[in-house]
Amino acid sequence: MRKLRFANILTFLILVCYQGVSQDYAVMDSLRKVNAGLKDTDTTKIQNLNTIAFEYSYLDLDSGMQLALEALKLAKAIDYKHGQASIYNTIGTIYHDEGNYPKAVESYTTARKYSEAIGNKHMSGVIYANMGNTYESIGDFSSAKFYMFESLRIFKELGETKRFTSCYLNIGILYAESGEVDSAMYYYNEALKYPSKKVGVMASVHSSISRCYLSQGKLKEAEKEMFTALNLVKEMNSDYYTSSYSSTLGEIYTQMGKYAEAEKLLMKSLKYSKQAKLINVEANTNFNLYRLFLAKKQYKAALDYHLQYTLLNDSINGKEKTNAARELEKKYQSEKKQAEIEKLNAEKNASESESKRKSQLIIFICIGGAMALAALVFSIFAVVKIRKSNTQLTQLNKEVLLQKDELQDKNKSITDSIHYAQRIQSVLLTSHSYIRENLEHFFILNKPKDIVSGDFYWAIRHNDYFYFQLADCTGHGVPGAFMSLLGISFLNEIVLERNIKEPNDILNHLRADIIKAFTDKDTNTQMNDGMDCVLCRFDLKTNMLHYAAGNNSIVIIRNNEAMQLHGDKMPVGKSPRDHESFKLNVFQLEKGDSLYMFTDGFPDQFGGSEGKKFKVKNVRELLLKISSNPIEGQQKLLNDFFENWRGNLEQIDDFASYRHSPITCKVTMLTSCASSVHR
Repeated sequence: MRKLRFANILTFLILVCYQGVSQDYAVMDSLRKVNAGLKDTDTTKIQNLNTIAFEYSYLDLDSGMQLALEALKLAKAIDYKHGQASIYNTIGTIYHDEGNYPKAVESYTTARKYSEAIGNKHMSGVIYANMGNTYESIGDFSSAKFYMFESLRIFKELGETKRFTSCYLNIGILYAESGEVDSAMYYYNEALKYPSKKVGVMASVHSSISRCYLSQGKLKEAEKEMFTALNLVKEMNSDYYTSSYSSTLGEIYTQMGKYAEAEKLLMKSLKYSKQAKLINVEANTNFNLYRLFLAKKQYKAALDYHLQYTLLNDSINGKEKTNAARELEKKYQSEKKQAEIEKLNAEKNASESESKRKSQLIIFICIGGAMALAALVFSIFAVVKIRKSNTQLTQLNKEVLLQKDELQDKNKSITDSIHYAQRIQSVLLTSHSYIRENLEHFFILNKPKDIVSGDFYWAIRHNDYFYFQLADCTGHGVPGAFMSLLGISFLNEIVLERNIKEPNDILNHLRADIIKAFTDKDTNTQMNDGMDCVLCRFDLKTNMLHYAAGNNSIVIIRNNEAMQLHGDKMPVGKSPRDHESFKLNVFQLEKGDSLYMFTDGFPDQFGGSEGKKFKVKNVRELLLKISSNPIEGQQKLLNDFFENWRGNLEQIDDFASYRHSPITCKVTMLTSCASSVHR
C-alpha cells in the first residue's frame, strides 16, 4: 500500500502491495485490452480490473474506488475468495489516502479474514503491513508495531527478501513518529541493505532519511537525501510523488532561509493535492506554507494558510467521527430491536401470569366473597403504582443519559481546545534546531502536569550573546500556559526591541511588564501572579556566564563536585521586594563543566516508599551521579528516575529541566518532565 504519513509535518511512504506504483499507462491500457476479450466469470479479468483500480487511484481516488467496487462485485458473484482479499486490500488503501481510517481498518479486516481462510500467508503479510500503517495514522502505535513486525515475520518465514525493504521502511517511520530518531535511522539503513527494484520504495527510504535529518537540524544532509528521492521518482514521471516530496523539500528550504525556492515548491504541491483530493497532503502543505510566510513575517498570508490547515484537519477528524457515529447508530438500533423483543416476551409472560391469577381470583371470590374482592382491588392498585414508578424511572434514566452525553461532548470540546492550545504553545517555545545552532551539547526535559504547561523555556541569539531563560509561572495547566505565552512575548520585546542586554535589567523590565499587565486600571487592584526563573547570558567565545535569578538557582558540576549558584529570593512579579533590582551575577565556566537548571516540579514531587518530597538536595546529588554519563542518555535517566520515584502518585506540578554544554563544558535544563524533543 502506498501511504501519506506525517512525522512532525510530513513523511511520505509508499508500500507497494503487489503490482507496485509505476502508474504505467501502457500497462493499464494493455490490461484493459486483455479484459475486453474475457468473460465476467474469468478470474484473470477480476485480477486485472483490481490492478487497474489500484494504479488508477494514483490519478483519481474516486475513479479508483469505482473500479475496485466493480471488481468486487464480479468476485462476489463467483465466490472468488482470493480476489475478494486483494480487492478489499485495494479498497483499504484508497480509504487510507482519503483520510477515512475507520473504513480503511474495516476493509483490511475483511481482506484479512479472506486471506486467512484460504491460507495465503503472502497476502496476510501485505494486509498486516497496511493495517500497521493505518493504525500508525490514527496514533495507535502499539497496534501499529504489532502488525508491522508480524508482517516482517511472515515475509522472513516465506523468504521474500524483496519485501524486507518496505517492512523495514514502515518500522523506521513508526519509530520516527514516536520521536526515536536513532531507532528510525537503524531500520532505514536495514532497508537500504535490500535494494528494491520498485523505484517508489527506494525513493521513500531516502525521503524518510531526509525527514530524520530535518528533525535533527541537519539541513544540508536532509536536502541531499530529498534530492536523491526526487531524482528516483523522475523515472516514474509521477506528479503524485514529486508533489509530495516537493512539499518536504519546501519545508527544508524554509528552515534554510531559501524562501523563494520554498514557496515555488509548496505552491506546486498544494495545486496537485487539491486536484487529486489528497486531504492529508493538502492540509500539511498548508501548514508548511503557514510556517514559510511566518518566517517571512507576512503574517496575513501565514494566518490564511493556518486557517486552511485547521479547516482541513478538522474535516479529517469530522469524517472519522461521522463514521464512528454510524457504527454506534447501527449498534444502537440492534440493541433497540433486541430490547423490543425482550419487552414483548416479558409482556407475553405477564399476560399469561395475569390470566392464571384471574382464574385463581374467581375461585377465591366463590369461596371468600368480599375478602377476595378486596384482594383484587389491592392488587390492581399495586400494579398501577408500579407501572407509574417504572415510567418515571425510565424517563429519569433517559434524562440522565442525555445529560451524560452533553457533558461528554462539552468535555471533548474543551479537551480538543486545550490540545490546540498545546500546539500553539509548542510553536512559540524556542525550537531545538535553533538552540542547536548556538549550543552543540544540551538537552531539555519537559513534563507538564496537564496538557499545557506553566513552565517554559526561551532562547535567542542577539548581538554577540546567547540568552537562555527557564521559568516556572504561577499555576499550571491553562492559567500557567497563558502566563508562559505572556512571558515569551515580553522577553522578545525587551531584548529585541528595547535592546536590553544585562540579565538583571531584563528581569527588572519583565517584572514591571507583568505587574502592569495584571493591574486593574479601574479598581487599581493587582494580582500576585508572576514567575520564578533563571536567565543566563552566554558569551560563546569566552565561556563567561552572566545570570540573574528569581527564587531559583543553577547547579554546576565540576571535578565531580556540585556547586549551586544562587539568585535573589523574590519572584519576577508583584512582591514586597518588587522595588529592588535583581542582582547581576558573573561566573567563569571551565572545560568539563556541566550546567543544570530546573524548576520546582522535581524537588517538590511526592514519592518513594514513604511518599515524601524529593527535595533540592537530592536533585543535586542525582545530577552529580548522572553527570558522567553521555549527555544523550542523561535525559532518559532523569525521566526514568522521576517516574520510578513518583510511582502511582499523581504528578503535583509541571517540571522542566535543562542541561547545556557550551563549547568545552556541558549545560542542562530541567523543565516540566516530558521530553520536549518534538516529533
